[in-house]
Amino acid sequence: MLRQSLPSSAEAYARDQRAEISAAVSAIQRQWRRMGEDFDASYLTIEPALLTIADTAQARVLAGAQEYIPAVLEETGQRRALSAAFAVNAESLVGFAGDGMPTDSLLYGSVIHAKQRVAAGASTREALASSSQWLSTAVGTLLSDTGRSSEKLATMARPVTGYVRMLNPPSCGRCVVLAGKRSHSSVAFQRHPGCDCRSIPAAESLADDLTIDSRAYFDSLDEAGQARLMGSKANAAAVRDHDADINQILNAYRKGGGVRPAQVYGRGIKYTTEGTTRRGFARARMSQAGYVRAMGESKSGRYMQLKAPRLMPESIAQIATSKADQERLLRLYGWVL
Repeated sequence: MLRQSLPSSAEAYARDQRAEISAAVSAIQRQWRRMGEDFDASYLTIEPALLTIADTAQARVLAGAQEYIPAVLEETGQRRALSAAFAVNAESLVGFAGDGMPTDSLLYGSVIHAKQRVAAGASTREALASSSQWLSTAVGTLLSDTGRSSEKLATMARPVTGYVRMLNPPSCGRCVVLAGKRSHSSVAFQRHPGCDCRSIPAAESLADDLTIDSRAYFDSLDEAGQARLMGSKANAAAVRDHDADINQILNAYRKGGGVRPAQVYGRGIKYTTEGTTRRGFARARMSQAGYVRAMGESKSGRYMQLKAPRLMPESIAQIATSKADQERLLRLYGWVL
């Protein structure tokens, strides 16, 4: 596998979209600074400008999306999907938010937010400052939704059957694990706050071109970047020195699993339950140890999982007596394949 790299058209599109959103939010904030103590009266004076800014930005974002889809299809070699079966009216998105709410109602939410803050005890100045942040977030979300909706319209007119998730480095561990995953065209991938991964339209199999070797991405980072990616210096060292499985470690931090602290014989450790159910990879390895079998299992939701904690690599590094012992424990707890 090759290290995943965003097509240049996707990079340019993402860069241009960020610039459009940033410019619109800055213009919105400049108008909001004209607000006075009479929220409704002062809002009436800036509402026309706010709507013009939002509508203009929406039109620019949706136009960029309409240009981007055929560009990225051509760049990724999907020429059979270039021709649209029908024309789409992307301009109809202007004036509406992603949930169908008119833009004017969405923007007026800033006034409602300010009134609620005052009712909760905030000063006028504090309420306006809070609403400025609220409005900036709302406009940013509005324009991001506009871009995605315009992309959707452009792909619906073409034989696009799904999307491939691609990184926009530097990326966090959650994104690295999910990079290269293909999703159905009707399902948008889940994002965490600040996620800037991109969905690349896929009209045909692109597995050979858009997959990512997580180890190659890890190796491309300096040691500080590796530690940030893996959650700790010890986790990163386990990958570098013992070829620990990157995805196993990163999955331990995902929601539903989680890394937890505990005290065992006066020593602080970190452990996870990820992979310890009967279907988990770590369970098969850990069950080879007599003390793990002796501790048995317990019910966790729908599944039975081991009672013995699955030590994280950083805790293994603390208790191991030698490099050989460290590798033995990494294998025992399923971190090395």
